[in-house]
Amino acid sequence: MNRAEIPFVDWLARRLAKAGLRRAFGMPGGGTSLDLITALRAAGVDTVISAREDAAVIMAGVSGILAGGPGLAFTTKGPGLASAANGLASAALDRMPALLVSEGFDQAELDFITHQVISQPDMVAPLLRPVGGAAMAARQDAVEEWLTGDGHGPAVLFPLSADLGRPVPAGTGPAAQSAPEAPDLGPAQSLVDRCRCPVVVVGLEAARAAVSPALRGFVDRLGAPVLCTYMAKGCIGDDDPHYAGIFTGGAIEQPCVAAADLIILVGLDPVELIRKPWPYDAPVLDLCERVYTPHYVTPAQRVVAPLPATLDVLGQTLKQSDWRPRDIAALRRNFLGGMGAGGDRLLSSAGVVKAAADAFAAAPRLSVDAGAHMFSACAFWPANAPRDILISNGLATMGFALPAAIAAALNDPTRGAVAMTGDGGLLMCLGELKTAAETNANLTVIVFNDGRLSLIDIKREERQMPDLGLSWAPPDFAVIARGFGFKAWRVDRDDDLAPALEAAASATGPRLVDVRIDSAGYGDQMRALRG
Repeated sequence: MNRAEIPFVDWLARRLAKAGLRRAFGMPGGGTSLDLITALRAAGVDTVISAREDAAVIMAGVSGILAGGPGLAFTTKGPGLASAANGLASAALDRMPALLVSEGFDQAELDFITHQVISQPDMVAPLLRPVGGAAMAARQDAVEEWLTGDGHGPAVLFPLSADLGRPVPAGTGPAAQSAPEAPDLGPAQSLVDRCRCPVVVVGLEAARAAVSPALRGFVDRLGAPVLCTYMAKGCIGDDDPHYAGIFTGGAIEQPCVAAADLIILVGLDPVELIRKPWPYDAPVLDLCERVYTPHYVTPAQRVVAPLPATLDVLGQTLKQSDWRPRDIAALRRNFLGGMGAGGDRLLSSAGVVKAAADAFAAAPRLSVDAGAHMFSACAFWPANAPRDILISNGLATMGFALPAAIAAALNDPTRGAVAMTGDGGLLMCLGELKTAAETNANLTVIVFNDGRLSLIDIKREERQMPDLGLSWAPPDFAVIARGFGFKAWRVDRDDDLAPALEAAASATGPRLVDVRIDSAGYGDQMRALRG
């Protein structure tokens, strides 16, 4: 081997480390994944062995987002890759930069075996199409293409044993990037100049620290109400006087958006909106870095360019809107009142989230699972920076919160993380309690334990259907968590809630609070939110 060449697996580990990779997640097989782990450790990259492959991809994607670099997961062939499918779907629709390295089948094997054999590239290809990729071969240019691409979603490599030892140039790095051509902002500027009561809707694409200064400057100069999607929560902080609530495409934001004479979308990815038609007649100005098809709305004008530059240029000549601070404050109160509908009990979802926010004054990062509790979690947990709240709102998968919280806690051990999950979501990834314990992750799991699939059961009740077996005897998650080495508390009564949360907040390492939730207010809350 030439001095300037190294085995592909060593190049891959070093290249990913150079791009910012600090930690990889996965469940290995006995083949190439073991060689990958060895190379990663030699390159200074930690490896975390997860309980499930789908959770590993979620951890990798969240880790990449928070570290501002690539995320890496690894798995064995066949059943390992199949198990990773939901994680890949989450990475695709939640726009997470996760590279999955899956062991592959050598052609010689395929000539005589069928055991565990599936068409691996065909299985994952549909999950990669939302970000424009196909299954990638194990070669440098494919990795470079992914690393220097738009960073919105997953890719998969299938290295074979022969690939790992193949010599490649050691010094390959990112290709030089040409500066994007400056867009014509004249038509967009004209729209903004003519409006008097604009409303700003901030979406996932803007949920980056690099966008925050320009966005906040733009909003301050415009003086208009701002709604953030779930995944963009914190881009405009809860304590900002312009913050008016969460935008979902549902009912609760309509009093705000219906009053607008211009709707300004900043990085709105339509993957986040619920399945309802766009209800507004006001013209739309779409500021984005990528055009998604289909979209809920055809804008009057669209600017496709880096958001910081677009916002800076448009903001230079802004005049203050006609909105008054007290009007925006009233919209915010209306939003919070609707999100608290039916939730005046202490052990309601809203009551638990508010009590947790009070107890965890140090503001750890929050991850939220899909389910009825997510409405309260996103509404009442304070967020003042992008990604203060982590949620799967593109795929909206259950089983997201715990893996995401593990990744967040390992990324920033001092800040730590809180995972809010329903009992159904936790049951889907219960084995990751092992991962949290083995890594001594500084996280608290708060389980909204009502013994049913609440969100689905509400829809069943609205359709006046009979009991369909969507409830069960609530598990004692505190006992289960202690079996993994967690500190754990069970909350059955109002008086137990604050002491348990305060004890969890003052502790470190993995801990869990099992709250026997009163779900009576979920129906009112969902109707207020979605109509």
